[in-house]
Amino acid sequence: MSRAEQTARPHTQCEVEQKFRVHGLFRIPDLATLPGVTGVDDLGVVELESAYYDTADLRLAREAITLRRRSGDDEGWHLKLPAGGVGARDEVRLPLDAGDVPPPALAALVRVITRTEPLRLVSTLRTTRSRQLIRAGGVDAGELVDDTVHVVGADGAVAARFRELELEERHGGPLIATVATALTEAGAVGGEFVAKVVRALGPNAAAPPEVPELPVPRPKDPAHDALVAYLALHVRALRSADVAFRREPADPEAVHQLRVAARRLRSGLRTFRPVLDRPWAEELRAELAWFARSLGELREGDVLRERLERHCADLPPDLPATEVKQLLAEVLGGSVADARTRVGELLDDDRYLALHDRLVRAVAQPLTRPDAERPGRDVLPRLVAKAWAKLDGAADDLTDASPDDEWHVARLAAKRARYAAEAVAPVLGSDAKAFAKQLEKVTDILGEHQDAALAAARARELAHSEQASADIAFALGVLASNERAHVHAARAAFADTWRQVRRAKWRRWIQP
Repeated sequence: MSRAEQTARPHTQCEVEQKFRVHGLFRIPDLATLPGVTGVDDLGVVELESAYYDTADLRLAREAITLRRRSGDDEGWHLKLPAGGVGARDEVRLPLDAGDVPPPALAALVRVITRTEPLRLVSTLRTTRSRQLIRAGGVDAGELVDDTVHVVGADGAVAARFRELELEERHGGPLIATVATALTEAGAVGGEFVAKVVRALGPNAAAPPEVPELPVPRPKDPAHDALVAYLALHVRALRSADVAFRREPADPEAVHQLRVAARRLRSGLRTFRPVLDRPWAEELRAELAWFARSLGELREGDVLRERLERHCADLPPDLPATEVKQLLAEVLGGSVADARTRVGELLDDDRYLALHDRLVRAVAQPLTRPDAERPGRDVLPRLVAKAWAKLDGAADDLTDASPDDEWHVARLAAKRARYAAEAVAPVLGSDAKAFAKQLEKVTDILGEHQDAALAAARARELAHSEQASADIAFALGVLASNERAHVHAARAAFADTWRQVRRAKWRRWIQP
């Protein structure tokens, strides 16, 4: 790794732009005459050369991701990632002195997509760019870029040429829509959010990603289609959370979404187990369980520390709440930081990357049994009925005196039943969605119960540790007692909610 790679840190900026396809003789209308435009500055013409990198099967392009090395104006290494809004992308940047090959700091952010496939040069684009800055009052509303692009082949010869416009928002507001309308009225073709390299690489770059976004199956479609749509949805969620964690490891939500996606995939394989090849499904579930467990220490540590520090505010004013929070930060913060480092290493582990290969294959061709070809409306309700029966058995005998372990077992059963209902709800409609909403109430209460029970145990453990002075130990004991009060409040809330949730009207759709 070069010195530049060791010292340079990626910088991220969000860009929101609209693209327009135009022919070579297209004339840009006079933007200065548009309502609301107070000035248009000609920023001149620049020459750019952009070398794009991808895998041999163009995995990045197929996910609307681009990685390039640009020289000339706006030089640097740029990794562009979809940012959720139409035409919005996050651009992660490093300087050119990061090297002549894709910098590890950028390649690592998309490793869940590329995995073991090497990044290689796939296209070079030479662009002549003219720019206009659009002003509204004293504000730079946006920038219109007119690019004439030459696609350069491996032999250095120009293989193709095209022209496109990019309208990038700065502080645009409604004025940007006015400019976009003027361009389309002049003959520009908008609504095509296609990166230049995708146009240059042709149909293969515009092919569906290896885990595609699939339409919701109809009730009469085979149960197989519901399974595949479910797997694709949550594999994509897992990959999105992976990228989010790599970009912001300190964000607790990123590891939470990683764990949720892994658990939903594992639970979905359990729900659909009657229509799956059993050994195939169990092997995949075992790997997902391994991964979810590997995230547990970090996720539970984040939740525990946040909860205990927040509840320090409920301690009586004569107790040393500030000192307690400091101890929590030292003890729990250190273990959380170590766990976060281990998760970062986990995401580069060969076993984890191999799990993604298996998940890609699972979406493409799951191993199913003959029942998977029957209509979903005939197969899916009974899959949820099985999960419900286990929850009903685990929850019905719970009392305020039941040990925490029994409540935890009921919580796991409730999550499986909820996930099962949510898995089939897009296919089966409102009755399944209503049932899933009822089960969500149960999982929320039982989740609060579990968090409070773990917090009470940890506060009590710290109270007996060598790090705690007598005053701090006493305060931690009070904190533990308060958490046990939250445990019993959750048990009372569950008793009230369970009577409502287990009413037969919610389950008529799953009755045989």
